[in-house]
Amino acid sequence: MALTNERQAMLEAEINSFMFEYNAAFASGTREDLQALVHLPVIYVSETEAQVRETYPFDPQRMREATGFHHPKTKTTIVHIEETRAHLTIEGTRHRLDGSVIESIESFYILNKRNGKWGVSVFSGIRGAR
Repeated sequence: MALTNERQAMLEAEINSFMFEYNAAFASGTREDLQALVHLPVIYVSETEAQVRETYPFDPQRMREATGFHHPKTKTTIVHIEETRAHLTIEGTRHRLDGSVIESIESFYILNKRNGKWGVSVFSGIRGAR
């Protein structure tokens, strides 16, 4: 069933709010903060395989310590959206406090809405894609 323009706009606003929260958790949160935004099990597609994970596979605190990561700059494109599922592409760069670029990354995410809450169900990213 096709969404009305009004309903699609509402769902897109929900997704944009979710992605703001997700990026904030990456920039200043913990693994647990990110895991709260994921539906478990989560599927992570790595360089060589698809992995079914019972926990979020990355620790943003460790990434910040290792790389000096301070904030992302991202462009999220909603490729497809339904009442309970969305496909997204995310183009972004990770930056240090001084604004210098650590790396670029392009990702694909599938979000599902369960019990009224959006969460990541599948994701994959390619570093240095640009």
